[in-house]
Amino acid sequence: MPSPRHPNKPLRSLLAEARWTQGSLARAVNIVAAEVGLELDYDRTSVAHWLSGTQPHPPVPELVAEALTRRLERPVTASVAGFGGAADPAVPARAQPYRPGELLKACGGAPEGQLGPPGAPDGGTGTETALMRSAVRFYSACFNAHGGGTARSALAAYLADDVLPRLRAPQPAPEHRSLLVEASRLSFLLARMYEDSGAQGLAQRHFLTALSLADASGDRVARAVVLRGLSAQGLALGHHRASLRAAEAAAEAARGEAGPAGTFLLAQLAVAQAACGLRREALGSLARAERAMAADGPERSPAGPFDTYSRAALEYQSAETLGKAGDTAGAHAAMNRSLAHRPAEDHRGLALSYARRAEMLVGAGHVEEACASWRAFLDHYPHLTSGAATAAVTRSRTLLIPFRHVPAAAALLNRLSPVAAGGKRH
Repeated sequence: MPSPRHPNKPLRSLLAEARWTQGSLARAVNIVAAEVGLELDYDRTSVAHWLSGTQPHPPVPELVAEALTRRLERPVTASVAGFGGAADPAVPARAQPYRPGELLKACGGAPEGQLGPPGAPDGGTGTETALMRSAVRFYSACFNAHGGGTARSALAAYLADDVLPRLRAPQPAPEHRSLLVEASRLSFLLARMYEDSGAQGLAQRHFLTALSLADASGDRVARAVVLRGLSAQGLALGHHRASLRAAEAAAEAARGEAGPAGTFLLAQLAVAQAACGLRREALGSLARAERAMAADGPERSPAGPFDTYSRAALEYQSAETLGKAGDTAGAHAAMNRSLAHRPAEDHRGLALSYARRAEMLVGAGHVEEACASWRAFLDHYPHLTSGAATAAVTRSRTLLIPFRHVPAAAALLNRLSPVAAGGKRH
């Protein structure tokens, strides 16, 4: 006979402490699930079953615990929520929840005395450092050209099988510090790949690994770059205040940096400030980012992806900042400039920029112009294995349906149907 169910008293107690209805908890769990690419449709009856003693399948207990953690602003585990003991090993790794609390903890700073002055420490020039720098260039180019689903497994294996043994091997101090910086960059790229694929919890975990490696290297700029990545991820998921904290911490960690690093950090700070309603501060940060780009010195030879910041990227951030600050015309102009500066091989950047421009245009009522931009997006889409691009397809159909009587929109919806039917491209 099956074991009798017992009411989940811990969950009921937490629900009361949170001052949530059963429906409120269900909606919160659906939101946490969406952040890791799971489409759940729980309602109050689902929560009623959990309260009666039903154990939901993994990874739902972890998602419930994360939803309660956010609400109560203190750690809640699945066990504390009445869902058994340790985390179930059957939970898919990519389904682990994103944790805003970890983002806030990362803003607290490196261990006392661990970081040196701004700028990279004395770098090594050995063969192993050169090999890792080549790997950074290669995987960055793969990501830009084809999205997060391409070469992600290869990069994860490279980090585990090649990079980790090199970090453990005896090295002169300057060489070891340089290896740590390059390892941090590779972990950062892996995090971006998982983020692009919708595995936000895994992405966050690799960002935090990159942050730990950067701190161990003593390189303030390397730390700031990772905080900037964490900020961008949090902002995309709607955690605006935590994202702003991370962007501020990044700018503080590399205070005084000009050139690519300063531009990269200040551009994200501007977007985060605008998202939090700090219009004047956002426009000021954007102006500082422009000045930092203008002050860019000579490039390293050969310049790597972490040694440069493109005009196209800055214009994209400008468009996001201006849009959030209420300057619609300025945002459209900046997005057009961004697209004009994108190289042809940057399929991911071009695709997502065309999609974003289309969303801006249709929101302003320019349906036919939006359709032209979405058609350009679809020209680049076949080159990508990217959850972000797949999400853009879904959004485009939702936004176009109200205009299906417009011939251009109807034709585009017909073109989008087989693309959407092809499934997710992670």
